[in-house]
Amino acid sequence: MLTRRATLAATLLPLAAQAQEGYPSRPVTLIVPFAPGGATDMIGRMVAEALTPRLGKPVVVENRPGAAANIGVAALARAAPDGHTIGIVSLTTLGLNPWLYKDRLPFNPERDFAPISNGAITPNVLVINPRKIPATNLAELVAWLKAHPGQANYGSSGAGTAIHVAMEIFLAAAGLTATHVPYRGSGPMMTDLIGGQIDLAVDGAAVAWPHVQGGSVRAIATTGAERAFFAPDLPTLAETYPNAIIAPWHGFAAPANTPTPIVERLSRDIQAVLADPTIITRMRTQVMIPAPMSPTTFATFITTERTRYGRVIEAAGIRVE
Repeated sequence: MLTRRATLAATLLPLAAQAQEGYPSRPVTLIVPFAPGGATDMIGRMVAEALTPRLGKPVVVENRPGAAANIGVAALARAAPDGHTIGIVSLTTLGLNPWLYKDRLPFNPERDFAPISNGAITPNVLVINPRKIPATNLAELVAWLKAHPGQANYGSSGAGTAIHVAMEIFLAAAGLTATHVPYRGSGPMMTDLIGGQIDLAVDGAAVAWPHVQGGSVRAIATTGAERAFFAPDLPTLAETYPNAIIAPWHGFAAPANTPTPIVERLSRDIQAVLADPTIITRMRTQVMIPAPMSPTTFATFITTERTRYGRVIEAAGIRVE
C-alpha cells in the first residue's frame, strides 16, 4: 500500500508542477454573476485589469446575472477545473442563498468551489428617493413607512441578494411592510430609484454614494456593525435595531478540483493586486475595503459567514419563493 501511494504521489506531483508552469495557456474568464454597473462588477473589472499583466494573459469579465447570482455561480461550478475560468463568489451566493434556496440551489456551496481569496467588503447604505419619501433621518423614515403601510416599493439587485436580505432584516426589526421589486443588478435598480419608479433601497455604497453626493438620492443609514469610514456622521441601522447588520463581501473562487498550485498562484496574484497602493486608493475612492485572504483563510471565512447569516435569516423568517 505504501509503495502504491508513493507511486501515485510521484505521478501527481510532476503533473501539478506542469499545470502551474503551463498556466495560463489562454485568456482567463472571470464570471461576474451580476449585471454590469454594480459593486460586484466594479470589483471584478478592477481586479481583472490589474491581474492581466501578472498572469501574462487577458482576464476577461463575463457577466452572467440572474436568479440572485445563482446562474453565474452555477456556471462557475460547471466550468473546467483548469484555472482558465474563475468567478466571483459573495455573501449572497455562498452565505445567504444556501439558506434562502436550500434544495433548489443549483450548486453545492461546500463542495463545488476552490476558494482563492476574498476581494473586498462593500458597505451598504439605505437610501431613499427624497421626492417620494420626505424623510431626512431613520426615525422619520420609519414614521413615514408606518403611516403608509405597504405603499412603498423597495428595490434590490435580485430576490435573495445581500441587499434584499438587508432590507428585509430592517423591515422585520422595525415592524414595517413594503413591496419588493427585484432587478437584475444594482445598476438598473439605482436608475429606477433615481427616476422614482421605486421609493427606497439598500445598495452597495460603491454604487449609491455618488448619487447621494449628487443629491438624487438621500442616505438614511448604513448596514454594518460600525459606522462607515466614508460617512462617519451617518448612523448605522444597528444603532436603533441591533440585529439589522449585514456586511457584504465579494471574493474569488475556482471550480472544485482546480489544481492546488494554480489556486495558490491565483491567490498570490490577487492578494498582491489587492495590496497594491493604487488599487487600495481606487477601492477606497469607490467606498470599498480591500480584503485579501489566503485560500485556507477564505474557506474558513465563508463557512463562518454561512453559519452566522443562517441564524439571522431563520430568525427574521426570510424566504424566497
